[in-house]
Amino acid sequence: MLISERVVRDWWQFWHRRSPDARVSNRNGRFERALARRHQREDWRQGNRVGRFSPFAALSLLILMVGATAVLAQPASQVRHVGFFWIGTPDGAPSPSLAPFLEGMRERGYVEGRNLVIDARDGRGDAARLGAEAAALVASGVEVIVTQGSGPTAVAKQASSRVPIVFGAAGDPVGRGLVASLARPGGNVTGRAIDLGWSKAYEILREAAPALRRVGLLYHVQSFPPGYLPIFLAERQAAAAALGFELALLPVSSVDDVEPALAGFARDGGQALIVNGDPVLMTGRGVVLPLALRYRLASVCTDLRFARAGCLLTYGDDVSDSFRQAAGTVDRILKGAKPADLPIEQPTQFTLIVNTKTASALSLTIPPPILARADEVIE
Repeated sequence: MLISERVVRDWWQFWHRRSPDARVSNRNGRFERALARRHQREDWRQGNRVGRFSPFAALSLLILMVGATAVLAQPASQVRHVGFFWIGTPDGAPSPSLAPFLEGMRERGYVEGRNLVIDARDGRGDAARLGAEAAALVASGVEVIVTQGSGPTAVAKQASSRVPIVFGAAGDPVGRGLVASLARPGGNVTGRAIDLGWSKAYEILREAAPALRRVGLLYHVQSFPPGYLPIFLAERQAAAAALGFELALLPVSSVDDVEPALAGFARDGGQALIVNGDPVLMTGRGVVLPLALRYRLASVCTDLRFARAGCLLTYGDDVSDSFRQAAGTVDRILKGAKPADLPIEQPTQFTLIVNTKTASALSLTIPPPILARADEVIE
């Protein structure tokens, strides 16, 4: 709080004149009163009522003292507790999305180990374990829960209707019942929707390799909470059928199951492979994509992190950036905003990455129009 120079001068003059007199004993009281009257007369002649000490100055001093006391009573930096919740992987590896989220938090002044505590929990790649982990996370007293994926978001929502939940990446949050609407989510859930771009990915595959017909969909079964897998498969099958593709389902329970699944699909005439961006396959992309190349399957991915591991065509939103931006929503909630009032953020641009090195290994020639549209070409 700023105090004017006049108030400070009033205060100094008041005590400079009064304080010595206040220490005079009672037997010198007449001298004290006489001296005070003399000061008042002098001040009155000069048009300055300092001798009476301005009520405004007294009030300002009181406000200053109360404000200073309040500031001293506050901690130097309040520690915030945030949960991070996702499906996880069997080996317990941290989510690749956690690092960009923490980066976004640092940009806003929250530093882990200083004024931020992160409680990261997952189901070790098994959706059946998510319920217990979500309950434990809520019981730990976190102020906000950040989720990765529609499934974990739904489980967290079931665990608490009170703790704010921010999803960093979730597909079709309205259709899957996570929020009431994009403009006004309602309840305790908000976040950033992602468009996995499946329909567009199929279109790009059709344009890149018009002769391909038989496409396999590789996905990790345990990554889907009960009730979500049928919805997921129906959406993918509809998108494939619309472009004349024959879609074969290739479910796996671990990365170890990928090779036999792809070998069998290749023997049955498989030509291309759609790799779902679930955590287990994404973490194991260094194994999955070389296997796709070994069995001469043209790979298509919707998570940009697959591109440098060898995916032929990658089209989608930047999930890492989504979690970096989600930190802004968490910051607003920690400062008092309500999730129900924060609109769902949506991606405004998508990225197309073409891996011509993989194309050469498959003896495929990528049409010039696709290369011209690509945001990045890996050679």
